[in-house]
Amino acid sequence: MAGKHFVTAALLAAAVTALPATAAETEGSDQMVVINGTRSPEMQPYRYMLSGLDAFDSQHALAPNAQQLRFRLHTKRKAPADAMDNVVVRLSGSETDIVVPLAADHSFALPRNRAAEDDNADVVLNQKKSDYGWMPDVRSAGVPADMRRLGDIQLECRVLMAIAKNYIPFLIRAMINTFTLTTDWCSFKDFNMNVRSDRAITSATLVDGARRLELKVDEYGKMYSVPLADKTYSSDALIEFRFE
Repeated sequence: MAGKHFVTAALLAAAVTALPATAAETEGSDQMVVINGTRSPEMQPYRYMLSGLDAFDSQHALAPNAQQLRFRLHTKRKAPADAMDNVVVRLSGSETDIVVPLAADHSFALPRNRAAEDDNADVVLNQKKSDYGWMPDVRSAGVPADMRRLGDIQLECRVLMAIAKNYIPFLIRAMINTFTLTTDWCSFKDFNMNVRSDRAITSATLVDGARRLELKVDEYGKMYSVPLADKTYSSDALIEFRFE
């Protein structure tokens, strides 16, 4: 049984790292980009991102008070200090050129645009591809700004996996489904998801009533690991942080 769980965990890790430009990706790997009008083959297809929007809609019960799915850009450790200055997100295709507004927190919401979908448009940046990553961003109304809600992160995982599955060959997807006994990979036993913190932290604690669970934080204080598949925790459980 332990061997099966190890293989499954490895397959799930491969599924996430197969997705370009996510937080799980290693430094220096390729990402979506347009530089001087030249389109890179490593961009994020708009159709794939729409899979994430579909997952947000179908799994919205996990975060019923979250009004919108957003995606948040972040810089990688080797990026220059001004990497977020003048960055632009666009939908780009043969007949498509749509600027996607970027908020002050570097998040954006992708519109549903049938013409862009039919045009096989891509989601692209105007900056150096190795400097950026992105993750889904789900925020329920009423959650304190310095805390996260477990159900929001559970929904972020569903969005991420829906997009990632577009990159994974059918046989590999079928193998993962067989090992996990589910198509909902985020609910697999012992599955933990690394989540990026809004700012540097020294600790993260999952709180559900009287229960408290200290979560693993990476050495840089930028990421923490959340036990998504533990159904004994309510989706309304909150994560408390200590900040540097």
